[in-house]
Amino acid sequence: MMMKHNLIGTTEYIYLPEVTDDPLPAKIDTGADGSAIWASSIEEKDGTLSYVLFSPQSAFYTGIVITTDDYRVVSVKNSFGHKEYRYRIKLRMKIARKSYRLSFTLADRSRSRFPILLGKRFLKDRYLVDVARHNIMHDASGEEVSGKVVVLTSRVDQPTRDFFATVAELGALNVETVKYRLLDYRINAEGEARILLPDGSDLASAQTVYFKAHTLYPEHAGAAARYLQYRHVNFIDKNVAHFISRSKLSEYFILATSGIPVPAMKVYSSGLGGVTYDEIVSCLGESKFVLKDAFGDRGKDNYLIVDQSTFDDAATRLDGKKTIIAQKFIDSVGFTRVLIMGDDVVHVVERSQSSHSDPLKDHLNKPHGSSNARELKSSEYSADVIALARKAALALDRTVAGVDLIQDKGTKKWYVLEANYNPEITSGVNIAKKAKAVAKLLAKEGQNK
Repeated sequence: MMMKHNLIGTTEYIYLPEVTDDPLPAKIDTGADGSAIWASSIEEKDGTLSYVLFSPQSAFYTGIVITTDDYRVVSVKNSFGHKEYRYRIKLRMKIARKSYRLSFTLADRSRSRFPILLGKRFLKDRYLVDVARHNIMHDASGEEVSGKVVVLTSRVDQPTRDFFATVAELGALNVETVKYRLLDYRINAEGEARILLPDGSDLASAQTVYFKAHTLYPEHAGAAARYLQYRHVNFIDKNVAHFISRSKLSEYFILATSGIPVPAMKVYSSGLGGVTYDEIVSCLGESKFVLKDAFGDRGKDNYLIVDQSTFDDAATRLDGKKTIIAQKFIDSVGFTRVLIMGDDVVHVVERSQSSHSDPLKDHLNKPHGSSNARELKSSEYSADVIALARKAALALDRTVAGVDLIQDKGTKKWYVLEANYNPEITSGVNIAKKAKAVAKLLAKEGQNK
């Protein structure tokens, strides 16, 4: 008598009830013997293993340290066929309405699309894999999951609506066509990036996202693609995620999805027409905030808002700008710039608070002539600030970067304001030192050709 097996897709959502209530995306891999899960901060001491599931770069990271004395060290082959030694632990896993006590090896899956892999030992005598389907078990469980396909495009006319209505019928799909400017891009006070659809649901709830056209909104598309990678959601085409960030919109999303703290913000992709001061206050939870053009540079079109009057003034100045960022104001004593060239920190410059003749510019602390700038000695700045600056430059893949950081006076928390791809090197503080650093970088790059 043939044993009856349940069908399972090539991807599924699972739950780890001992760790989180969130559904977690997993890859079903018939080419792998065992199962693996992304872990970081792995340490073994006196017969006890401690680890954190996922890492700060993951949407599912909680920072909770898990300890256990029920573990083994096992030998596994990595994707290159090389032998590695890893820790194997057990976790309770739920898929649909069934629960298992499953063994996982702890691995760095930061470069993998899926943070969890389920292998043949789990599948054996339980499931048959339908390679043409996804999330079968999650759908069958009755748990909330979106099976829709979201089509992102610059504009939606009637022929486009008719075409995708036909696509939906032919493929038995739930297709939603959305314009980029109707997406709600935001980063909350905890530094969590979110992109919401017009109905308020998360873009990451889609089964697949299709970037139909994006030449008119490359920054919006790039930010969305990076967000989908971060949330482990399938999208086409993958080349959308390989772009050069040219605005604060995409830059902030790259930083936030890389675990780098940035101030809370919301993006208005159709300008400020119809947007009220009270609406932004309600969204950010602060009556004092910053309004800036997402494509602005060097403080241009960047304004401090403290009340209805200053909001009205800034809105007038920003008239005609299409992508506006409303960002939480960080109360500080100035800001710090870390100039990075390759592996070297060239210098660290502190800019103290400086008043401005224009009240709407009073937060920038960039007087003409850099009169408030002072180069710090290595003993005056912390390794944590340098590490954060390096991480920001790496996240944006910038060999030369001027990373601006700001520290909240109350909480003492550091935030990255931006990582300039074209930092001030031909002027400002210690030009000779910067010239020497550029010469060193160019000579080194010439040797590496």
